Amino acid sequence: MFPSLLLRFGHSLAVGGLVFLMSFSMGTPFIPASAGEVGAMPHSAQLPADLSAALREICTASALHTTDAVTEQVQQFYTLGGYAPVWTNENGPTDNARAGLQLLVAAQRYGLKPAEYEAAPLRSLLDSLQANPAQLQQRLTAEVRLTTALLRFSQHLYRGRIENSSVRAVQMSEEQPFEAAAHLSQALHSERFAQQLLTAQPNSRSYVRLLAAWQRLLQSDTAAARKMALPVALNLERLRWEPRVDSLYLVVNIPAYSLQVVRGAQVVRSHRVVVGKIETPTPEMYSKLSFFQTAPEWRMPQSIATKEVLPKLKRDRGYLASKGFRLYDQAGDRVDASEVNWSKISPANFAFQIRQAPSSRNALGNVVFRFANPYEIYLHDTPAKEAFQANYRALSHGCIRLQHASDLARFLLTRDSQRTKADRVEQMENSIDEGETKSFGLRAAVPLMVRYQTLDADGAQLRQLPDIYHRDETLARAWEGAPVEFASAATAQ
Repeated sequence: MFPSLLLRFGHSLAVGGLVFLMSFSMGTPFIPASAGEVGAMPHSAQLPADLSAALREICTASALHTTDAVTEQVQQFYTLGGYAPVWTNENGPTDNARAGLQLLVAAQRYGLKPAEYEAAPLRSLLDSLQANPAQLQQRLTAEVRLTTALLRFSQHLYRGRIENSSVRAVQMSEEQPFEAAAHLSQALHSERFAQQLLTAQPNSRSYVRLLAAWQRLLQSDTAAARKMALPVALNLERLRWEPRVDSLYLVVNIPAYSLQVVRGAQVVRSHRVVVGKIETPTPEMYSKLSFFQTAPEWRMPQSIATKEVLPKLKRDRGYLASKGFRLYDQAGDRVDASEVNWSKISPANFAFQIRQAPSSRNALGNVVFRFANPYEIYLHDTPAKEAFQANYRALSHGCIRLQHASDLARFLLTRDSQRTKADRVEQMENSIDEGETKSFGLRAAVPLMVRYQTLDADGAQLRQLPDIYHRDETLARAWEGAPVEFASAATAQ
């Protein structure tokens, strides 16, 4: 169903002393209503001289001065074009109208739903207009409804359908808003309308490959396409949530247990990773990596200290010393764990911090990559190298353990500054060898995506990955229940 915009239009458009109500159903004729209805224009209003005047009247009507996003976008779209009709002329629908309709009819090719854009009723409306092109009301209806549908389609291509913050990944930086009206207007002024409209889609390597594999499947195997339609839609949706990047970036795909360094269409480096257990899952997020530490000290999270280590200390006061840990009070002073009466300590009154000095046994290994996020999650090396050989690698407390972490650090230093790369790499290696903690800042922060993609493209084939946290079911419910609302740039943040 279309938003309340059209109802408002229906109540505010007076023609020949009557108000014509534009119903949501494309097949329903205009129903004349009395001019005294709520929102109707004065009875004295006259028939607009042409369609431009009618569009101007609609877009500037005081009854439409609302904060409704689709209303604002339709108003902005026609304002940009001087209120001129763009989809119809005296001969019926324009070529661009037909091209736009075809995109909506074929929305499944992009993992979207044709019915959500009223593709079939719009086709009937344009066909009717082709037979009777001179009808003002039909032209006006076609203009507003096709504009509304294409604006929504563009927005969904750019940022996805689902605005539920509980299923979308956390983004740590503000993204440039998408101006759907301006985008649609630019497409109309290009020589290739449909192709230009489709540039609202992401251009990430994963999105382009998944979309291409899906469209090949649609053309070759209808039965298989029906089976894969929902998984494809869910994963294209996830990829639309990600911020646009035009340079090198890092991608951790949780179900693939992998980190890739991506530049354009190429994977520059690939690393295996260990992610969070089902009980302590790694969250999805988008951030930027601006520095890393070598020979780091590990400060144990309180959740681990109270849930896992405290019971062991109650049984063995020497547990921390045997594992190379040190105990500190809230003032940062060293405490002898063997002198604490652990029987009186509970998670509620645990006023200590457990730390592990830099060493080969340190839980963070030789390198830790920190980045802004609300979960205290980071990428790090690990002394438990054998875990990377396992097929199932959902084993951590939520942080991401990285195979060959020192190699990634060297790569980032080399990329960051060719002039000083030798000196900085030497400093990094000395820090690790000597066990002295050192921080290395990156002049150009590297975008980092931690995604949950359970379907990707392996060449021309679709490849399903394990849904280790059972997030597909939750996303599927949100997908099927997503309200048909136009997402504004403000709500997309």
